[in-house]
Amino acid sequence: MIARLDDGTGGDAAEEASQPSIDRPERRFGRSKQPGLDLICTKVAVDFQSISLNNAEERINAGLQSLTEVCGADAVFVALLNEEAGTFDKIYSGRATFSACNPEVLKDRELAEFPWIKSRLEHLRLLEIRDTAKAPIAQSRDAERLASLNVGALLVVGFNLRGRLRGLLGVCNAAPSPEWSADLHLALKLVGVSVASGLERIELQEDLLTVQERDRLVTNTANDGLWDYDVRENSMYFSPRWRAMLGYSESTDIPEWRLLVHPDDLAQVQNQLHEHLEGRTALFESVHRMRHASGEWRWIQSRVKGRVDENKRLKRLVGVETDITERRLYEEALFREKESAQITLQSIGDGVVTTDAEARVQYLNPVASELTG
Repeated sequence: MIARLDDGTGGDAAEEASQPSIDRPERRFGRSKQPGLDLICTKVAVDFQSISLNNAEERINAGLQSLTEVCGADAVFVALLNEEAGTFDKIYSGRATFSACNPEVLKDRELAEFPWIKSRLEHLRLLEIRDTAKAPIAQSRDAERLASLNVGALLVVGFNLRGRLRGLLGVCNAAPSPEWSADLHLALKLVGVSVASGLERIELQEDLLTVQERDRLVTNTANDGLWDYDVRENSMYFSPRWRAMLGYSESTDIPEWRLLVHPDDLAQVQNQLHEHLEGRTALFESVHRMRHASGEWRWIQSRVKGRVDENKRLKRLVGVETDITERRLYEEALFREKESAQITLQSIGDGVVTTDAEARVQYLNPVASELTG
């Protein structure tokens, strides 16, 4: 078997993997002579492929800790990329007891801080910086940044989720020039594939939960329009009922949701929405005007629920909306009629008294008040 490795010296170096380490217990994989790399990698790979929403963090961290110990590294980590921001938004790691390397410091850092890695990182491609103090010119910026994080040497492999680059699996040491063997390179690829498979499975589970939640909302509000904003994909879904309600066909592009809100109502709508996203309200509820495709303003009752990730960052917004224009117009007409009747009753010369079904007085006009004292 051949592992392709980019070490920054001008090309890919091919390293031939010998017999599995479990048959030759004295081979060094990192800085220790621990046997069983193949066995541990196989177990970790199986565990990673069976992770779920409920146990992902615990299982991934435990697997990385096992890899750290068996290969004698200071730390082994998985860093997930936020595609939109280009930052590492989630870090899983295993660390040696007295390790100076702490992969957690990568959280919220931009991948662009490591230009050599960024330019080469791709699915299952191995990248290596052997000595951050004596790195080739091409790696110098990455090496300087890593050295400031107490990393003397780094070996990483990128991985895709659903066809797009979404993270990397890495081994790092505080000391430079570790004896990383071809077996470790192959093991890193195996574990990289497995963690990608497990994380992809979790994303599919989350998508299924989202669809089920949407279906429940649709079932409970069959006559209402529904929209669904996916923050990660920066995409907006509008149900056929929502489109029909506001006069948009399936082929018509719809402006950004907030641009449809009446300018006089927008400030209040945004304030209420911010309160919900900050966790101060369980549900966003509002009655406001929205522009119909014809240009007229329609009164809409809107209910919106936000979903956040484990870091309390918004993942999704699901809104259910009802056109209540006719009801609103009826209520306004009824109010005007009541106001007009009140004015009439206040001004006529006869006394007027109204009671409920049990003859309890509910209203007297001024003349009736004067007559009755």
